[in-house]
Amino acid sequence: MRIIAGQKRGHKIEGPRASARTRPTSDLVRESLFNIVGAMMPGRSVVDLFAGTGAIGLEALSRGADDAVFVELDREAVALIHANVAKLRYQDRSQIRLADAYRWARAHIAELDRPLAVFLDPPYRDYEIGSKRIRAMLDHLVEHLPEGSLIVLEAGRTLNDQIVPGLASWDVRRYGDTQVAVWLRDGGDGVIAGATTEAEASEESDDPEEAGDA
Repeated sequence: MRIIAGQKRGHKIEGPRASARTRPTSDLVRESLFNIVGAMMPGRSVVDLFAGTGAIGLEALSRGADDAVFVELDREAVALIHANVAKLRYQDRSQIRLADAYRWARAHIAELDRPLAVFLDPPYRDYEIGSKRIRAMLDHLVEHLPEGSLIVLEAGRTLNDQIVPGLASWDVRRYGDTQVAVWLRDGGDGVIAGATTEAEASEESDDPEEAGDA
């Protein structure tokens, strides 16, 4: 795995072991995602929920984000985030939390009272057996994030109004079997300029039974 652009462009980071439950976001999807939101990173604080390897938050830091909070429940993945943060020398701009992302967001997101970029890549199985938890988290974020905040959601299945609140106000893009939905609290309808729902790339997703994320 590598950082795609910015200050640490080309730097390699460690991915999960083959036996690990973490399912990294592919480089193609990560690059496409940051083609949409990368210009919004400078000066912003980032929250990487279900952080996995930390690749998403680290990419955001490389592209100019002020700081990042990584939230991950798996202890092995948390150790990997610590290693990757140290490898890129971002310790002074990073906080790493061993915690359930659903609970952490509900308890702490309102404390971060500045415009945020919140990235979420829940385990794909949660869309099947825990979709109400995802919806509750998104409802909470949409309600409590400050003006100017951004939400980026990755999913491995078709998104609908039962999962995503006000789906019409999200920019939804498909990359093979992966979908990325982006929402911006901008005082308007939330849609990022240039929104499209058409397929933009062909990329096979990993096993949907594995845990997320980047």
